[in-house]
Amino acid sequence: MKALLHFDSGGIKRAARPFRSALSKLHLVARRAELTGAYPDRQSAVRAAPGWALTDYDHEAVVPVALDKMSRVIDWDYPILFWLERELRARNGAPLRLLDAGGHVGTKFRAFRDLLDLSRVQWQVYELPAMVKAGREMAVSEGLEAQLSFCDCLEEIEEADILLCSGLLQYLDMPFPDFVKSLPARPRVILLNKVALREGPSVYTLQRGGPTYLPYHIRNKARFLDDLEALGYQVVDSWRIQYLAHQVASHPELGWSESRGYMLQDRNVARVS
Repeated sequence: MKALLHFDSGGIKRAARPFRSALSKLHLVARRAELTGAYPDRQSAVRAAPGWALTDYDHEAVVPVALDKMSRVIDWDYPILFWLERELRARNGAPLRLLDAGGHVGTKFRAFRDLLDLSRVQWQVYELPAMVKAGREMAVSEGLEAQLSFCDCLEEIEEADILLCSGLLQYLDMPFPDFVKSLPARPRVILLNKVALREGPSVYTLQRGGPTYLPYHIRNKARFLDDLEALGYQVVDSWRIQYLAHQVASHPELGWSESRGYMLQDRNVARVS
């Protein structure tokens, strides 16, 4: 009995790390949301994905993955709700235009509308074609098409007061500053959530989710903040999402990533009080 009480399970786990790391490098560790591989760029990560896997969200089979969960308010949504409510209140009932980049089928609109009055918000989702097709069909079936719109190309994006990117940046296929500069007008406010960051150099890895192995970008934190500064935005607020810290299973020497959210204000626009 004493032997059982003093059984060192941690020792076995430590001894198994090299074996687990080797399996992960071969993408044999298939637990959902597991990160495997470390690559210098997105293209290298895509080439390293298993041949049978999907490497982006532009597929009908991916639309229902975690759809129910994303359509609910989760802990890390509350800072976004707080700042969005402040923006709505500051406008005193005036219309507000919001661009939800990477907004799936409008999941955040559905999650937030029970807690916020979104009746005066024109909510546009920028997404991949498969998501846009499904999102439009759902909006029509629910009678939301007058308020909730979708587009899948940069040229169709409308001017917006607020840019919302909730979980987009890890999967964005272009530098974030370039994306902001491509918009028809500078958003006055940018709300970012679930941004994967680390203290070391930026790295791409692969994230397993449903039928996909998605390229997943973990940015260097200091460089990311410098990019925001160069864009002309100031960080008004920032928060850490400890539940979404990740370790790359195949490369534990990289350490843990950090997941953060940001409220950014255009430096040329007076701050909302």
